[in-house]
Amino acid sequence: MLLLASAAPLWAQATTGNISGVVVDEQKGAIAGASVTVRNVDTDTSRTTVTNAEGRFRAPNLPVGNYEVTIELSGFAKHVRSGLTLAVNQDAVVDFTLKAASIQETITVTGDAPLINTTNAEVGVRFDSKRVSELPISTTRNIFALALSAPGVAQLSEGQSQFTSGVQYSANGMRTRGNNFMLDGQDTNDPSVGGRIQPMNNPDVVQEVRLITNQYAAEYGRNAGSIMNVITKSGTNNFHGTAFWFENRCGKQGADTGGICLNARNNLDKAADRAAGKDRDRYRREHQYGGTLGGPVLKGKTFFFGSYQHWIDNQLGSGTTLNGAPTEAGR
Repeated sequence: MLLLASAAPLWAQATTGNISGVVVDEQKGAIAGASVTVRNVDTDTSRTTVTNAEGRFRAPNLPVGNYEVTIELSGFAKHVRSGLTLAVNQDAVVDFTLKAASIQETITVTGDAPLINTTNAEVGVRFDSKRVSELPISTTRNIFALALSAPGVAQLSEGQSQFTSGVQYSANGMRTRGNNFMLDGQDTNDPSVGGRIQPMNNPDVVQEVRLITNQYAAEYGRNAGSIMNVITKSGTNNFHGTAFWFENRCGKQGADTGGICLNARNNLDKAADRAAGKDRDRYRREHQYGGTLGGPVLKGKTFFFGSYQHWIDNQLGSGTTLNGAPTEAGR
């Protein structure tokens, strides 16, 4: 009972966005009291507010996704704006001009909100689902490796040592331990040496990734480097899913690899093989396959989303080379 009494609500700003704007008439006069309905097209959930005396409205803490905004007021034509894609942490500013109408009339406009951030000084990069699926992120398909393709990010800066978990990088010269990794708005950091602790090797479960490298809001904190927030997909009113098969192999042209070589050995492996007098292949077979599925349990209310991944990685390591034995036989 004491725990319940002392509970406080937690707002998940790190997984949501906002839609705001101004409603005016054709003479650019502010319209107060107009009804503003913001509807999530994917889940058919909606939220309604009204414009203030300055004609402004704001719908905060909206889940990321596709939205439709409807403005209604007696004496004006109903205005519908669709095609709005809300990203995590985005403050989408959408302004409306209502047209006077003597009869019932509806004006429908399709167009996304401007991508230029005019509401704060945050500096960052957004990776949507298309970029997540198409950008090269390493042979392990580690989602957090996306940070290495962002401006201002270096895998290792001068004078620093790599001593953190997972993907290690420096953002704008900060320490490699200075990065905060988040999964759906929750910290996922190694409590001992820093770095991420939750592996993410399945891009198909990711809706978008937001990497903030400077001037992030006070809601984040914790570290002085970058903020990397991975948002996973969720269910919608329609069933949707994916299937994937990732293959990585490298080897000699022969029956054991099917005559296909997709990835070369690194120089250390090659040197170790030459020293040992062997001609072998480090990677012999690596497959990642699986899929995702999401959909409604109760349309407009409850949804599900799940994924499966199977990873097979058979390989030979280079090991060590013995150079100090007195004779060839001893070696």
